[in-house]
Amino acid sequence: MKHKIFIIIIITAMVWLAGCPQPQPPRDTLDPTQCSGKATIDQAVRTLKLQRQNVRSFKAGADCTVYFPDEDGGLKPEAVDAVAIRFMPPDKMFFRGDKAFQEIRFGTNESEFWLRVKPVEDTYWYGSRSLATQCTADLLVNPYNVVEALGLVDVTTDWRLTYRNGYDLLDKLEGDKVVKRIYVDACTYTIRRIEYFDTAGALRVSANLSDYTTGENGIVVPSTIYIANYDDLSLETASVEIKLRHVAPIDLTKKRKLFVRPGRDGYKYMYELKENCEFEPVD
Repeated sequence: MKHKIFIIIIITAMVWLAGCPQPQPPRDTLDPTQCSGKATIDQAVRTLKLQRQNVRSFKAGADCTVYFPDEDGGLKPEAVDAVAIRFMPPDKMFFRGDKAFQEIRFGTNESEFWLRVKPVEDTYWYGSRSLATQCTADLLVNPYNVVEALGLVDVTTDWRLTYRNGYDLLDKLEGDKVVKRIYVDACTYTIRRIEYFDTAGALRVSANLSDYTTGENGIVVPSTIYIANYDDLSLETASVEIKLRHVAPIDLTKKRKLFVRPGRDGYKYMYELKENCEFEPVD
């Protein structure tokens, strides 16, 4: 199915339990067990909100390796070269990758997202952000998740706060089910892991964020991002490792064309996300 291929490829753009084992987030060299975390969800929300407000537009290169399923049931690595990322808070992102796929272009703005891949697929997918948000059970990775892979998660005071082994765990609930969980390092209060669950409570996507570094002019981002996709048995079906480099501030106000959804430009196949949460062909 084309939309299943989309799920795998969009993971490369950055940019997921009931009854399932809970993997531990990476700890780097820090021992967060020394720290007790925030006392209330209000304190946690204020701290994370301040971090998001301090993020500025930046550019970065990246080393990127994607692991796709192979015919033997394993995961085959594919390098993506010439990776360039541009991010303009709060919701504009541009991703470019070349070589193994010849062309990958992913973009998102305040209202739309799009992905174009040649020559492997010669396909262009796009849709509205509002609809992607409503399709979280089917569209396992949506534009909001891609931005969150930079460690920028919008947490509100109706989330549940608990503490475990040096991490504040913040759970987003729908009814009595956890649909998203983030692990926040209690010492640095940086996000180290994000987990996304389907409507049955099964883990579908996870993102480990580590090696937080300070770029030029104080920009702080996770320089190593590992994202994995899981099947119904919680087995990893595809993953990507992204190592950011040369993170630097940039004025993107004069480069807004990067964040405008492009035309078809000769792509053979074009699909739009519909209300049934499927990508349907466009003539």
